[in-house]
Amino acid sequence: MPAAAQAETPKGASLVIEAASGEVISAENATHPWHPASLTKMMTAYMVFDALADGRLKLDQKVPVSRHAAAQPPTKLGLGRGKEVPVKVLLEALIVRSANDAAVVLAEAVAGDETVFAAAMTRKARALGMYASRFMNASGLPDPDQVVTARDMAILARALMNDFPERFALFGKTQFVLGGRVRPTTNGWMAGYSGADGMKTGFTCGSGYNLVGTVERDGRRLIAVVLGGKTSGARNARMTRLMNAAFAEPVTPTESSLQMRALPKVANATAPYVLPAGQCAVAPAVGTAATDRKLPGWGLVLGSFASKAEAQAVIKGHQKSLTDVTKRGRAAVVAKLRHDPQLYTALLVDLDQQAAGQACKHLWSLGSYCLTVPPKLLNNPDTLWR
Repeated sequence: MPAAAQAETPKGASLVIEAASGEVISAENATHPWHPASLTKMMTAYMVFDALADGRLKLDQKVPVSRHAAAQPPTKLGLGRGKEVPVKVLLEALIVRSANDAAVVLAEAVAGDETVFAAAMTRKARALGMYASRFMNASGLPDPDQVVTARDMAILARALMNDFPERFALFGKTQFVLGGRVRPTTNGWMAGYSGADGMKTGFTCGSGYNLVGTVERDGRRLIAVVLGGKTSGARNARMTRLMNAAFAEPVTPTESSLQMRALPKVANATAPYVLPAGQCAVAPAVGTAATDRKLPGWGLVLGSFASKAEAQAVIKGHQKSLTDVTKRGRAAVVAKLRHDPQLYTALLVDLDQQAAGQACKHLWSLGSYCLTVPPKLLNNPDTLWR
């Protein structure tokens, strides 16, 4: 992309709407194209729900894992080629754990081929009014031609609620069980915000940190979209600020209220934003405790990630946000060797109990995921955080 064009590209996009009416409460760059990352899986889920509704699939139906599906990069479940997995389990893996292999297995179950499925996703998006969106795969893995807008993702969130209300609870699940192991959601913001009950996160280096969130309070439901966060903490904090502001000032719909269809348009020739390399989650290494040594003190679990670099970047971002709470805490990245070799857990360790509690409370107030772990569990390989 030419330097001039890149300089004009926005550094973030957001949209908050009333779920019932589609009325716009706040918007920033809401029609600018962005790479969706794993928000793509919301569209994949819509297609699967549609297939369940008309009988092309059944929840208890077991579908095979192809070589193509098994070869998908993380985040994934590590499903072996030839294994047969129920659609219900695959849907939970898709939505709760954002598993790329599950996305491809479902795409092939619906359409026989992921490319054919992606074309059908784009057609369905157009039918829903998502006129700026184009899908090239079922998972959200990087593709230069795969784009959405904040407006389109809000339309999709409303469609999932309205067209498949019986399935919407899947987006609010905080965990699911596979093979006797509890697997937590990737959506830490949802667990920490009062009234939040869905929906989905997404991240690639090109897209930045994306989030679609839904909240219901006192019978009023809002949908918000945040695209292009530099860190998961910054994205979650922005979502929290947007939701707080929207609930603080209820809007009474009028004939002149701005609807999504009236949002300012961006020329089709405008390229999707790509997070500059210097702002990507692949950050310089910070002090990392060796995983074969005992981790000292109390720990804060900050999430699990597909690469060590991403885990390190999240730790670095959280350390900055905690400077007013505690100066203590040592970075540690632990490979989940026993349960999931594709994931790395980001931790701050060597805290005392009071500092750990204060730090975690502060992170939750910012909308970031956090879990305190006492010393006796910090080094236990059978604990769920591992």
